[in-house]
Amino acid sequence: MSTRTRKTALAMNVLALLPAHIKADFVQNECVNGENFTDGEVCLTVSGDEYPFYVAVKNIHRKESLSSLFADAAPNTLLICNRLTPYLADICMENRINFIDSAGNVRINNAALHIWIESQQTSQSKNKLNLANKSNKLGEGAAKLLFVLLSKPDVLNLSYREIAEYANISLGMVSKGLGIFESESLISLGDTRRILDTERMLSLWVESYRLSIRPKLGGIRLQFEREWQDIPMEENDFWGGEAAAEKLTQYLHPQELQLFTRQPLQKKLAQLKCRPNPEGLLWLVPAFWGAKLAWSETSQALLAVAELEASKDSRNIEVARMIHEQYL
Repeated sequence: MSTRTRKTALAMNVLALLPAHIKADFVQNECVNGENFTDGEVCLTVSGDEYPFYVAVKNIHRKESLSSLFADAAPNTLLICNRLTPYLADICMENRINFIDSAGNVRINNAALHIWIESQQTSQSKNKLNLANKSNKLGEGAAKLLFVLLSKPDVLNLSYREIAEYANISLGMVSKGLGIFESESLISLGDTRRILDTERMLSLWVESYRLSIRPKLGGIRLQFEREWQDIPMEENDFWGGEAAAEKLTQYLHPQELQLFTRQPLQKKLAQLKCRPNPEGLLWLVPAFWGAKLAWSETSQALLAVAELEASKDSRNIEVARMIHEQYL
């Protein structure tokens, strides 16, 4: 799909979320020159009055993505974008950037038109997640199953024995876990098995990793004082946490390192030539998923987001949300 087509699709999907009393007519520019607010024009009609805007259609994942718009922002310009975090929405307001995002949030403020719409989508998702956690706190096996289904949704249509091999869990745990997910309306196990609510499953994954998987990872802490990129990586070694986030975003300089491996820990330890240290910055841990699971950017993103959120560090959490929006 071309960039122009993607922008048109994003703009139309976002504008479709506007309340019924606001009519939006969007026209994309035939030739986009790369400058700000030149992707098209939109006319908002409210109570019979028309308000034209020059439009920038853009995916925003961090403050730097917005900074290029600051100089050209004006009362008659409008950003149409993916869902903004509250932090990024506030930056828009501080720099007089009108916006409509894909969660239905709207903040427009010019001399003639003032619209402020706060989407209920986030709070509703949290309520659903709390309900799921309250009724069925996921154990380690169900959390592993959740990781595999999010990494490779097609696994859901395999036999229970194959699913067990992918997730590294027992056959009984496959049946129990799928039953939990179906009871929470996360998946359908009808004639055609399918995932129904990926967003809520992602939220549940973050929580279940922190509560059920992370405390049981085991592994060993190592003293490591070199550059993390110098660590010898084998085919079955996988980064988690901050290093995984850096590979995906090039935005976070890793301090705490988490390395999953399929090799015996003593063998990997000898390869790394690091000495154990309970306060060490390199955490070497056994991979908890099955060997049949083919690694992907989605798998990397799931491990990064879960560990970053578990750290409770505000900067890590901001990067976790960037990864969520870009890759999940």
